[in-house]
Amino acid sequence: MFWELSATLVFALAGIGIYLYYLKKGQFEDPEDVKYQMFRDEE
Repeated sequence: MFWELSATLVFALAGIGIYLYYLKKGQFEDPEDVKYQMFRDEE
């Protein structure tokens, strides 16, 4: 039981760490922008 609990805590902390990393990089700044990317001119 100890291993299952510790593995769960490790995975939870890893997930929170990954979320915070991408939050600081600005990945979640403008979720509405994704809809309009195909309308932009890439040239």
